[in-house]
Amino acid sequence: MASDGPRNAVAPTARPIGADAFGPVEGTLLWWLGGAGFLVNSRGTLVAVDPAVSMAPGSADRAEFGLRLLVPQPIDAAAIPRLDLVLYTHADPDHLAPGTARELLRTGATCVGPRPVIARLVEMGWPPERLRLVTPGDRLRAGDVDVETTRASHAWQSVDPEKHGPPFGPDDCVGFLIAPPDGTVWHPGDTLLLDEHLRVGPVDVLLLDVSRDPWHLGPVNAARLADALGSPHVIPHHYGCYDAPDFAAVNGDPAEVAALMRGGDRRVHVVAPGERFVVRPETR
Repeated sequence: MASDGPRNAVAPTARPIGADAFGPVEGTLLWWLGGAGFLVNSRGTLVAVDPAVSMAPGSADRAEFGLRLLVPQPIDAAAIPRLDLVLYTHADPDHLAPGTARELLRTGATCVGPRPVIARLVEMGWPPERLRLVTPGDRLRAGDVDVETTRASHAWQSVDPEKHGPPFGPDDCVGFLIAPPDGTVWHPGDTLLLDEHLRVGPVDVLLLDVSRDPWHLGPVNAARLADALGSPHVIPHHYGCYDAPDFAAVNGDPAEVAALMRGGDRRVHVVAPGERFVVRPETR
């Protein structure tokens, strides 16, 4: 019998993120927001990466960028009371979601991102003093959290520039290495695997894109990256949240990547959107 091809996993059902996630906490906690988004709270310093948590106007089951949800959002942007930093890896609408970004204006956050991100946020009315343009290698700090930008390559528009516009250039997409006192968390962003990625570290918690899209890591290179870094904790994302079976960028299976890794059954944590994860440094 012919194979139907790789399975597209569905994420575990979401757990609501409550107001207590935004208050003082001991240590560092992390939540998957669904898609490629994450929230980090380190001793009360709040950092969001690529939050896209608003619904399409008038819809109860579609994200603001149009895809139908397979699992509920763990929180709506309107319920986020405050943030210190919002880190945007690039300007695709499932990362820099306009409705979410406009809603987060009132949180007092500073938004950080590469050139296309900053241009979009200016168009949305974000004040310049609350915007920080970054390129790979830049560093910043909020509270006791250090952030370093890493290089990413995601020029997907190259397949049809006449239709999609100019491809993202070498400084138009980034990842973020987030270093609170309790361990280091790396979100590489949407990217092909680069040689320099294999030397990033140490990384205690790797937020790993497991989608099968050819302009992303892909399963083989996702496993290769996790093994090269030796990260003891790997949290998969970019899968199982949206009903778009033919859109490879939002589909994959954490089990597929875990099977290609050394000790994947032990290191890969399949968390639900909104499920709390405690960040701890560990000896490798």
